[in-house]
Amino acid sequence: MAVKALWQCDRDGKMFTNKKDADAHDQMLELAEAIANAIEENVPGIESDKLDDIGRLVARNKDLFAKAFKGKASELTKLDFAEPTTDAEASSDANKVTKLNKVS
Repeated sequence: MAVKALWQCDRDGKMFTNKKDADAHDQMLELAEAIANAIEENVPGIESDKLDDIGRLVARNKDLFAKAFKGKASELTKLDFAEPTTDAEASSDANKVTKLNKVS
């Protein structure tokens, strides 16, 4: 049996087959949380799940928003609303993961 290393994101449990993608996903989620918190503090009354959706949308598309903020508003027509799938989720082996206990 082959052993495949996987990295799991603490924030949402998604699995990745390489550390770089896992770290990038974690940073995106951290940015999404900060965006959601900033909106919640400044625009009262938005539902929590909507705040999460808005935060993730902006964080996933931060490059497009950066271009829009620099005067290229048309870039926002390229927004990606779909939650990207990870390489571990796309793999049929993702359901065959045995969790290992952390050794200290």
